[in-house]
Amino acid sequence: MNIIVIGAGAIGGYLGGRLADQHDVTLVGRPRLVNAIRTRGMLIIEPEAEYPVRRIAAVDSIEAAFQNDARFDLALFCVKTYATLEAIDLLRPFANRLDRILSLQNGIASEEVLGEALGREKIIAGTILNPISTPEPGLVRLEMRKGGIGLATIGSSPIDPIVTALKSIGLPLRVYADYRSMKWSKLLLNLIGNATSAILDMTTRQTFADRRVFKIEIAALRETLQVMDALSIKPVALPGYPVPLLVFALRRLPLPLLQRAMRPLAAAGRGDKPPSLLMDLAHGKTQSEIDELNGAVARAGKSIGVKTPVNTALTEIVTDLIAGRADRNDWRQQVDTLARRIDN
Repeated sequence: MNIIVIGAGAIGGYLGGRLADQHDVTLVGRPRLVNAIRTRGMLIIEPEAEYPVRRIAAVDSIEAAFQNDARFDLALFCVKTYATLEAIDLLRPFANRLDRILSLQNGIASEEVLGEALGREKIIAGTILNPISTPEPGLVRLEMRKGGIGLATIGSSPIDPIVTALKSIGLPLRVYADYRSMKWSKLLLNLIGNATSAILDMTTRQTFADRRVFKIEIAALRETLQVMDALSIKPVALPGYPVPLLVFALRRLPLPLLQRAMRPLAAAGRGDKPPSLLMDLAHGKTQSEIDELNGAVARAGKSIGVKTPVNTALTEIVTDLIAGRADRNDWRQQVDTLARRIDN
């Protein structure tokens, strides 16, 4: 297949690099990445092996990728959720030269947005559970083997060739009948220890050890389950993660037992990679994916009349911190301040 990767960060870089052994792959990334790959190639590090990638193309714009009437069998759409509309605008002139688009973004809404803009029949929903990092341009590290890839069709397009291609990477892969169940189940996992760690500037291990923060975490997750119930969305097991078992525990277990069970899981789930929202703040970014994480729960709840005060408050605080309307020093390790804000 001829494959283009839109957004060659950690996930796009890893999948594109591993697929380049058997397919023609073009990465669209930042100039530093393009220069690194053109100069010395790409290196993928997995827990058991290293994979030098030399037969791969890299360009710094979507327009450059489509020069000379190029067309692609598959696009891996891996940009951050807040960059979705911008990327769509750049792709729109070339939509007739893209056969399939696999969205591997966080959140629950990008597939619908992509489908409306570029053709619903082309869209495939995807998710990858493994923590992946990019220590430097051209270097991609698979932090943990635990996890895998999930796929679900949006329209009626067959995905067998894409399943075959992705299975060659060696990660577990499952195909789901309901893409909403897959995406909402991944959203549950993405919420764990993310917003609270960013607000308090604490590791997930620290936040889950604090009873007050843990109570906030569980309240946000239980709100999410209430929204899912109202939308008739059932949780599904994801590769490496028995989400229905987590949901059962969230519904049935008291907080002390939940905390004892979830502390090691939360600390180990990302490997050595910090939560994404904490990384965004630490790197001084002015945009984050909070709107498509806790914010997505709050919006969905509002649209169907389900109250989500905890997710709404977490969204507002992270948004203010990212935008510079709040001082990080006022929130750093201030658990009492966060608890009061949530209680109000």
